[in-house]
Amino acid sequence: MKRLVVMGLMFGVLASGWAEKAPSDSYFPLEKGFSWEYDTLNKEKKDRFTMKVVVEGSWEEKGQSGMILTQKDKRGKMREFLTRSEKGIFIYKLGLSKGYTPEVFTRFTPAVPRVIYPLQPGTKVHWEGRLKVAWVDKPIIFDGEVVGFEEIDVPAGKFHCIKLHYHEKRGKEVIDEDAWYAEGVGQVKYDGGQYVKELKSYSRGNAAK
Repeated sequence: MKRLVVMGLMFGVLASGWAEKAPSDSYFPLEKGFSWEYDTLNKEKKDRFTMKVVVEGSWEEKGQSGMILTQKDKRGKMREFLTRSEKGIFIYKLGLSKGYTPEVFTRFTPAVPRVIYPLQPGTKVHWEGRLKVAWVDKPIIFDGEVVGFEEIDVPAGKFHCIKLHYHEKRGKEVIDEDAWYAEGVGQVKYDGGQYVKELKSYSRGNAAK
């Protein structure tokens, strides 16, 4: 009987641990057609606007491949060329455009982390590389950590999220960022630099078919 009780307690502990260890990929859906809308605040100017984000499709270049995440708001359009591996999701390059101006690309050597795996509290990463755009070529030092699970309230509702913290140095510029992700949903909240964004709505679009 004692052995059964002990086994039962052990199973309960293990089960509670498994509940907090969902597959990392499920926290950042990258299926074509998945989309999000965010209420975005410029903290300095106290200006609010809507940001729309969608998984546009696949890309391939110089032996690298992945999915394109496109972000649009009143400031313009940004395309993130993302790759995914067992270590996380990485930004290979960014494409920025505004109005009728040509798209300008920012490249990271090597690809910079966007989300670090595994998404378990205590996971850390240290990354060093370079950012190159036009005539700019500056060093980047990036430290990321999976902080833990939190309940987050945003316009789209209440979500059980995993929180990530990033500390980044781009030349002389220093940026601290916090991002919260929910399983099956993606990014729910972001707070970094001048901006805060909170999820208003999301749709699986073609990804649900």
